Amino acid sequence: MEEILVWIVDDDEDYCELIEEVLNDHYQVTVFHEASTYRESLIDSTPDLVLMDINLPDVSGIELCRELTESGKDSAVIFVSGMNTLEERLRAYDVSAVDFIAKPFEIKELLAKVQAVASYQSKRRSLVQSESMSRNMAFQSMTESSQYGAVLQFFRQCFLCQDFQSLADAFFDLMQQLNLNTCLEIRDDEVHYFAPQHADISPIEANILELLDKHGRLYDFGSRTICNDKHVSFLIKNMPVDDEVLYGRLRDIIAVIVEGLEARVMDIGRQQTLQHVFVEIQALLGKINGAILEHDEKFSAALTGMTTEIRSSFHILDMTEEQEHYFASLLERNLKEANSAGDAFYRLQGSLNTVKNFVESSVAS
Repeated sequence: MEEILVWIVDDDEDYCELIEEVLNDHYQVTVFHEASTYRESLIDSTPDLVLMDINLPDVSGIELCRELTESGKDSAVIFVSGMNTLEERLRAYDVSAVDFIAKPFEIKELLAKVQAVASYQSKRRSLVQSESMSRNMAFQSMTESSQYGAVLQFFRQCFLCQDFQSLADAFFDLMQQLNLNTCLEIRDDEVHYFAPQHADISPIEANILELLDKHGRLYDFGSRTICNDKHVSFLIKNMPVDDEVLYGRLRDIIAVIVEGLEARVMDIGRQQTLQHVFVEIQALLGKINGAILEHDEKFSAALTGMTTEIRSSFHILDMTEEQEHYFASLLERNLKEANSAGDAFYRLQGSLNTVKNFVESSVAS
């Protein structure tokens, strides 16, 4: 238990010497024979318990106790007085004294009362400390819950982001809730830099991000921290390094955040790739459609012309009816095969349409 500090304020030197000798074995005792030295010492120190005479030569003990109470110092006062009247006791109670001992008194009585008050002070302070710790823990728990709730909301918001800028905006909203000042780097085929409110990052910040993006998941320098993943890095400029508990919790949180950013950046990249494939397939289908139409027109015109010429040449060739029928059948059979070859182009077109619809649905989701 911490040593109890007891002050004695009394102008009776013999009495003070006796009480100091009695209490010294159990408490840290300081004696004041006048109010002025007591007041001076009270500026820089706070006693746990004060044994105070009511009638001092330069000021009333009642007035000193009132001053002590109004100062807000956590001290208990026991009045010691030869004036054992109801009026004196009521005056003592009115200025918040915790006890009253009438002179003359037994040493055992004094020791018992001092011990009781000292024990009361110690227990009360222990309760106040416990209450403060509980309050701090409750506040810390609420703060942690709020921070983790903000992180979960950020992850939900991430999946609605379809481009890097909207993802960066959601990230900066989260950082603002965590009271962190940051800038962000996203890497795909090129490097993209982002700052809050669509501002530009400084050249030195871009250089730091570039130089440190391969220095592990978390890299601290001064009050700043770089957090890295394969495609994402962000610089925190005001990490609370003086608050060990908050600093440790934020390191855990940002390590989770960078993983969420990394996953969403890769998803956006895949979606952009699918979108590019979709556009390319659409362009290819357009070219195939045009080629098929052009082929059909030219092929049909060529076959029609060839058929007409062959039929018109039958009389020149002086062929028998049987020979004419044979050549006509041969021509019709080859025309059917040519048409079936054209159908293969349409089947290819249908397959490409199926792929296009699949890619389109993937991009939309």
